[in-house]
Amino acid sequence: MLNKRRFVNEWLLSVMAWIAIVYFYALLTVFGFKGYFEQNPITEYMYSGFFHLEVVLTGVILGTLFTAVNRVTDFSVIRTKPFGLIIFIKSILYILSLVLCTIIIYQIFYRLHIVTQEDFQFFQDYLFNIRYMASILSYFFFFIFLINFISQINRKFGPGVLFDLLRGKYYHPRKEHLIFLFIDLKSSTAIAERLGHEKYSQFIRECVHELTPVLIKNEANVYQYVGDEVVLHWKTEEGLDQLKCLDTYFEFKRRLDERRLYFQNKYGLFPEFKAGMDTGEVTVTEIGDIKREIAFHGDVLNTASRLEKKCNEYERWLLVTENLIERFKGISSAIAYQFEFLNDIPLRGKHERLKFFAVNHP
Repeated sequence: MLNKRRFVNEWLLSVMAWIAIVYFYALLTVFGFKGYFEQNPITEYMYSGFFHLEVVLTGVILGTLFTAVNRVTDFSVIRTKPFGLIIFIKSILYILSLVLCTIIIYQIFYRLHIVTQEDFQFFQDYLFNIRYMASILSYFFFFIFLINFISQINRKFGPGVLFDLLRGKYYHPRKEHLIFLFIDLKSSTAIAERLGHEKYSQFIRECVHELTPVLIKNEANVYQYVGDEVVLHWKTEEGLDQLKCLDTYFEFKRRLDERRLYFQNKYGLFPEFKAGMDTGEVTVTEIGDIKREIAFHGDVLNTASRLEKKCNEYERWLLVTENLIERFKGISSAIAYQFEFLNDIPLRGKHERLKFFAVNHP
């Protein structure tokens, strides 16, 4: 449900952005100088309701095509390419989308007799004027590049983080209830010594590439990549929705299993990741000036990290707190998992002990 809502929000934002971009171009080039233009089919069209229909159609079509391009590239091999190459490829796809949009709108207007062949011939003579072409292409190419660049920067920060930084949401510390999942490579030191630093870095990068589609599907937010460890988080309600917080780990594990032969043939070994998870209240705030980011502070992170490190001791893959087990109760998706009580550990600086459980997916 949340995935669909995020997709619809992305689509609506893209549609509204393109409607605004087209109207802004018209304001710059036509509406502000309408008293200086002689009457002709173009000015009559610009001041008619059909122009506004064209703007809305352009927004809907371009918004749809741009959203489709983003979705396709997010789930294809393109996402694994260098940052600059991704911007170039997506810019080309966006330009092709703009050409396709122009063709579609012309066909709609022509078949509905909104634009006659004579009108189109007049438009063609005007539109293919070298100065007009330079103006409109420069304008739209600039915005295509700008939208693409902002999209990639937003992706680098993490979905929504750039917007939160711009509006100062966490400029003053605030409390939120979140789920944190720490995922770490098992036997990482031995693997690094065996592969060497360069090949080990490539190995980790390929593992993270396998994780990315899972993160997008389950709407996980990346807090940090630290060496061979990935720290993820959700708002508690979102992470519990259909147990996305658990699905993320086991879907990642399944994707790696499906590529077992690939990893063994290329690296001579197979990656296995252990994980720890907890939920609770954390403090969220902006930190840094030269490199600004959103930081999280609280016992939840310490507990999830400790549980991840306990996996080797108890020979389990995923450990979660009793607090999470209580939250899983009543969620229908929980029937697909098995929960096994293991032990309790003392909390740092506190008298009570923390019970934790192993999670299995038969």
